[in-house]
Amino acid sequence: MLLYSLIAVASVTLSASPRYADCVTLVEADLEIGRIAAQQWVSEGGGAEARHCLADADLKAGFPKLAAVRLQEIAERDDAGDDYMRARVLDQAAQAWLLADQPKYAKEALDKAFALVPDSGELQLTAAKIYGAQEKWQDVIEAVKAAEDAEFVSAETFVLRGRARYIFGAYERAADDVVAALSLEPTNLDALVLRGDLAQVGINIDVYFEPPAR
Repeated sequence: MLLYSLIAVASVTLSASPRYADCVTLVEADLEIGRIAAQQWVSEGGGAEARHCLADADLKAGFPKLAAVRLQEIAERDDAGDDYMRARVLDQAAQAWLLADQPKYAKEALDKAFALVPDSGELQLTAAKIYGAQEKWQDVIEAVKAAEDAEFVSAETFVLRGRARYIFGAYERAADDVVAALSLEPTNLDALVLRGDLAQVGINIDVYFEPPAR
């Protein structure tokens, strides 16, 4: 069974400390107060955990560049954890750079992550997003295949590969990616747009998925 990647920017705890959990919960409940609390924790010498919570708050507050810089700094700290955890934090930094529309810096952060964990299929998902932002479509296809081979998938990267295949004229294979994306996220807008584009060239996808019940 394929594993669905759960990596999201600033979503991975550096440890299971109660204060970190409380900080993240407060950020979710009240962003302004949570961000102030995270800043206070950092000023008290809270270490990597405090900075990670603050990066989460920065991101939610609409400051992806600041979050990306913080995340990269965290990965350099002695208390950031092992190589795997540092790679995950760098992956988060790369995704934050993408949100800031800075694919060049995203690629640099992800390269550092791959240097720590060279065989990570999970990181290939972010690589596909970076290549998509750079319109390097063959690289998108290869990155999504590498992630899939390692049993990591996401609707977003299936759509990216589908778009790449559409650009290359491989319409039936693009349709396969649309079906794969919609099977994960039935309301994924980009997948639905690509489905419409394929219909314009005569490829009709007669498969429908029910959105999850609320």
